[in-house]
Amino acid sequence: MGCWLRTNNNLRKGAAGFDKLTPPLRPLRLLRFFILVIVAAYFGVVLYSSLSITSMLTIPLKGSVCCFDAAHAGMRFKTADGLTLFGWYVPPRNGAVVILMHAYFVDRRQVIPVAQMLMKHGYGVVMYDQRASGQSDGDVRSLGWLDIPDVSQAVLWAQSQPGVDARRIGIYGCSMGGAIALVAAAQNPAISAIAADAPSPLSFDESIPTYDGPFWFINFPTYLLYYSFVSLRAHASPPMSTRQAVQMIAPRPLLVISTGQPGESERVDDFYAAAGQPKSRWHIPEAGHCGGPNTNPSEYERELTDFFDGALLKEQNP
Repeated sequence: MGCWLRTNNNLRKGAAGFDKLTPPLRPLRLLRFFILVIVAAYFGVVLYSSLSITSMLTIPLKGSVCCFDAAHAGMRFKTADGLTLFGWYVPPRNGAVVILMHAYFVDRRQVIPVAQMLMKHGYGVVMYDQRASGQSDGDVRSLGWLDIPDVSQAVLWAQSQPGVDARRIGIYGCSMGGAIALVAAAQNPAISAIAADAPSPLSFDESIPTYDGPFWFINFPTYLLYYSFVSLRAHASPPMSTRQAVQMIAPRPLLVISTGQPGESERVDDFYAAAGQPKSRWHIPEAGHCGGPNTNPSEYERELTDFFDGALLKEQNP
């Protein structure tokens, strides 16, 4: 009996000691755990989103390119770093050539409607696949940053063609193509006229999400990270912002266009306000992003050809 009592007392002591060693979870510990889970989930979402967007923005979009139902010639030229870019060329009947820059997730076929408009009025056109797009060389896309110096090589190629007046080179682009066109023109005075439809922001500073959105606390770090990741992946960075480029175009003529895409008109208004004279502005509220040539073909043709006629076909000093 005494032995049983001693054993029972020992069990009670052991149980009491066990309670002291492993106290139950307290509310504060639960709160800390949930905070840790939320923070980890937040950073996980931001990192995953940034990496996914970076992959989407940099992966090559190559493939066969056809068809252009007009008399044209295939063309190619070398970039400064040795890549070969492929495209189509239509010689001019009026001595002027317009280089056409496609948007980011497409190839040269996107600008066929614009090419057809200009060709009807005697303009020559150069339309090529930007690097790592369509049939052109390259293993990474770069938010347009690496494409900007390639435009100068396209200008030299066009100027070397028979029947081309080297002083009558214009450029047109939509979306990222518009931003590339603006920065290339800012760096190259040989481009005499620039038309940009809904030009995109090139730098992070221009792309910072507004703080009034419901997900700005996710969007802001995501934008910051994916711009950094694209820069690391492409070994490049924007030479300037789109707004800075716009300020360097004058005294050459500039046409900027916007559509009814949310936020687009405000962005283009800002670019237009920053530009010097001569400049013109056209808004197409019923069109979607880069959709003007399809929704308003007659008006688009008139606005574009009137602009280039005034900019490239007027008498120029020798």
